Amino acid sequence: MPAKPKFLLIVPWDYQLYVVIEKNLTYLGYEVVVVHTNQYAFTYQDSFRKMNYLVKKLFSSDKRSLKAEYLTSKRRSLIQKYDRYEVTLVIRSDLFSTELLLEAKERSVKFISFFYDGLTLNPQVLPQIKWFDRFFIFDRTEINTFKAYGVEYAPNFYVDYPGLDSNPLQNKSAYKIYYISSYHPSRVEIIQSFYKYITTKLQPVRFDFVYQPQDEVKIPTFIKKNFNCLHTIVPYEEQLRLIKNTEIILDFKMDAHAGFSFRIFDGINWQKKVITTNNLVVEEDFYHPNNFFVLTETNEAELDAFLTLPYVPLNPAIREKYSFKSWLQRVIDYVP
Repeated sequence: MPAKPKFLLIVPWDYQLYVVIEKNLTYLGYEVVVVHTNQYAFTYQDSFRKMNYLVKKLFSSDKRSLKAEYLTSKRRSLIQKYDRYEVTLVIRSDLFSTELLLEAKERSVKFISFFYDGLTLNPQVLPQIKWFDRFFIFDRTEINTFKAYGVEYAPNFYVDYPGLDSNPLQNKSAYKIYYISSYHPSRVEIIQSFYKYITTKLQPVRFDFVYQPQDEVKIPTFIKKNFNCLHTIVPYEEQLRLIKNTEIILDFKMDAHAGFSFRIFDGINWQKKVITTNNLVVEEDFYHPNNFFVLTETNEAELDAFLTLPYVPLNPAIREKYSFKSWLQRVIDYVP
């Protein structure tokens, strides 16, 4: 049996999104090595590294630097598992050190980056762009702004590996609306306003709201009373299962960028209606007024009609276009 192509995935730990990407890559036939931003526990194979770390910790007053040194060493050791990777995909390259990225580049036939946040908001990433064969951003409104850097547009995607049924729900949904959000001041007001309105129209609904304990004083009393407030993350795969079991998907974008969130593509995948604050959906090939409602500060009353409209099935070719399989093929389709 021929060896599987090696794929190096360097990715944030946030919400364990990397888990579903790794599963999708494995399903597509790759042998995947994952390097993420979270902590790594010591293992038996790390015994020398652990001993070195503990000795340094005993005699050093800078514990934070020592911890960072260990994590950098651990991540580089993961990269060094193979001398050659057919593809390396780095998501949010600004979260990783220069030495780690260059180590990965040396071992990669194709070295690609995907940035799912605004470049305007994160200018620290700009000097890194030149290291990559291709650098994709998810906000197409920034393409012209950063044209000189050679950035390309690629939206987010939906994962399409077995186990997360991509067919429409056969049984009654658990919720009319399920929504999960992390705390961000730009969307707190509209989320509260929408909740007050939609709960007079639809039941049951569930709103999960994730925030750090230090932000407790910033969270409005209304949210604490009516939302399911969490101080720990809901893993991304679990989010998908909850979203799959709802009738309508919500998407409240942040003010800092105009890229489409993963929720837009979950709606495409599971053929669900989506209420969003991102008005750029009306310009896309997947848009249909029965399926997407663009919420503003003044048009909540117009939702009544939208809620009664039947979902209009999407052209299968357009739906497939936004799968992870198609997304990956697009970003790696070049001669190195």
